[in-house]
Amino acid sequence: MSEFPSIDSLLTEAGLRDKAEPHGEGLFRMQWGSAIVMVGASGSAVVAIAPLFKAPPVERKEAFFQKLLEHNAFMGGMAAFAVQPDGWVVLHAGRSRKGLDAHELATLVSGVGRFADDFDDKLIAEFYAPPRADGDDDAAAE
Repeated sequence: MSEFPSIDSLLTEAGLRDKAEPHGEGLFRMQWGSAIVMVGASGSAVVAIAPLFKAPPVERKEAFFQKLLEHNAFMGGMAAFAVQPDGWVVLHAGRSRKGLDAHELATLVSGVGRFADDFDDKLIAEFYAPPRADGDDDAAAE
């Protein structure tokens, strides 16, 4: 028997299990607005990861990474942007499973979900969307 509660039981206790789709052994997929959050255990840690972009933008990479660092500071340690070895830009958070309760898991998962849902749209608009023609903002506001 494991010394740690299962992610499944913690999600159930936190009231999030109905939102969580099983995605393999102890791994769950959750939709958070426009973001997808994967939550699972890795050894003695629990991790929530929101994959956002398959690769950094081709143009303006330095500005993109500067923006990610600024967003990391804004999140105050609740979550952080990272680039995985395969190039994926993700938002993630994790902590030890020791002493983890349902409320703490819910805070971890919802923090990643809320920030990913907010920042994905902002980053797409600033770095991935084609430039808008002059006057498009004025037409949308009317």
